[in-house]
Amino acid sequence: MPDPRDIKIRPALPKDASAIARVQVETWQDAYVGILPDRVLLELRAVRSAGQWSNAIAKNGNAELFQVADWNGMIVGFCQGGMRRQDITAAGNEAGELAEIYVLYVDPSFQGLGVGTALLGRVVQGLSNAGFGALVLTVLSENRGGVAFYEKLDGVADAPIECSVMGVKTEETVYRWPDIRFLQERLASAEG
Repeated sequence: MPDPRDIKIRPALPKDASAIARVQVETWQDAYVGILPDRVLLELRAVRSAGQWSNAIAKNGNAELFQVADWNGMIVGFCQGGMRRQDITAAGNEAGELAEIYVLYVDPSFQGLGVGTALLGRVVQGLSNAGFGALVLTVLSENRGGVAFYEKLDGVADAPIECSVMGVKTEETVYRWPDIRFLQERLASAEG
């Protein structure tokens, strides 16, 4: 079992793109069994998405908003946030500008060690530093592990909505934190 104290959270670098893609593929292949068809999960290739992650890192204008978990030189998780996408509407009770967590993935072998909490905490701090007052994110509604994680952090769930993932129809749930400071407190208590 890896020692969580050996895992460092740091900004994503261009050289991390292939490792980030590997973590994404392995996480999907673990978390989405029974949610997405096996053929979709088996066809995932880290090589295909490495270029996309390289572009995302290059376009990221604030290093605080794209973080990786580094264990002895191996990327074992990552998280990226920023301004909310327009397809997620504000609820009207936000404490300020609405941010979004775009992705949060942790290598299945490193889940349960606090890596996701640490990554999310670092990106949420960056979003707060950038002046955002509220936060949203989406999770596939059938992703029990993801749903449990966000509910433990007291995210307020919207009703599930239809979505398409790699051409497969499914549902996702938007989780909201109308005041980002509340989420920061929950993350700090979860880490400590």
